[in-house]
Amino acid sequence: MSPRVATALGVVSLASFLYAGASYAQSPAAAGDHGVYDRSELRKVDYSNLPAPRTVTARDGTPLAVRVYESPARVVVVAIHGSAGDGRYYHPMGRSLSGRGKASVYVIDLRGHGESGGRRGDVDYIGQLEDDLADVVAVVRREHPAARVVLLGHSAGAGLALRAAGGGRVPGVAGYVLLAPYLGHDAPTTRPDSGGWATADMAKIVEIATQSAMGDASGQGAIVVRFNMPPSEAVPGYVLAYSYRMIMSYNPRRDVASDLGGIRQPLLVLAGDRDESFYAERYASTIGPHARATVTVLPDVTHLGLVVNRRTAEEIEAWLDTLP
Repeated sequence: MSPRVATALGVVSLASFLYAGASYAQSPAAAGDHGVYDRSELRKVDYSNLPAPRTVTARDGTPLAVRVYESPARVVVVAIHGSAGDGRYYHPMGRSLSGRGKASVYVIDLRGHGESGGRRGDVDYIGQLEDDLADVVAVVRREHPAARVVLLGHSAGAGLALRAAGGGRVPGVAGYVLLAPYLGHDAPTTRPDSGGWATADMAKIVEIATQSAMGDASGQGAIVVRFNMPPSEAVPGYVLAYSYRMIMSYNPRRDVASDLGGIRQPLLVLAGDRDESFYAERYASTIGPHARATVTVLPDVTHLGLVVNRRTAEEIEAWLDTLP
């Protein structure tokens, strides 16, 4: 077997793609009609004053929807949602950070998600989400030239923030906040099967990974992961399937230690002790050897509840005050 093919087969383990992302897709077979996640905190959120999205045009002309919470602070937080959904669940955090004068917040709907343009569940090439993120950050820098930029991501969105840190496509970031980050399906922090909410086409992933290693990028748009959304959560706008190049773009690299090692800036990691997808108590020992991080586990907080919980915003606000 050639080294290139061996390398490709090394990434086949992405087939399970069990990062449990932001959001809203779970397996009814595993957990019944309501899925595996506790949504009670999300259901309490008042979205009546949700900001209308503005448009940031990506380098290929695709419109990206961004909701902005302005503040006079000289910090801007760019927030990245997890898989399948959109950025609306950052609404309480955006209001809190901006309203308390801690940061302006730019919340992105990733391409192919929410109110952004692009094909649902697909990108044009591996790495396009990082380029989109860089394009949004470039607009932030034009509008807030003196501000420090912080990347914040939840679950799979935290995986994308890690990928950006390791890939160097978004330079000049002053700090990172990772909420219940997805570090890989076989990371010590990931629970077995992550609830069983995603079904992967293993044979197709092997096929595409092998031909990609031989320099053939055709076929990367094929759907390889499908989300088994409970009927009670199946509403228009959610993304029910991802292509090979989308999962490769959304995940941290297979060598997550390298992506973690790319973070030289302050790093805050938060998780809840009731997280349904990840072992919160293992983040410190998993991340510690590769990056200097402040890791805090919040009591009685779930995977989705972490994003809207007041304690999460308070931890982030206190951490922002320590930024150099």
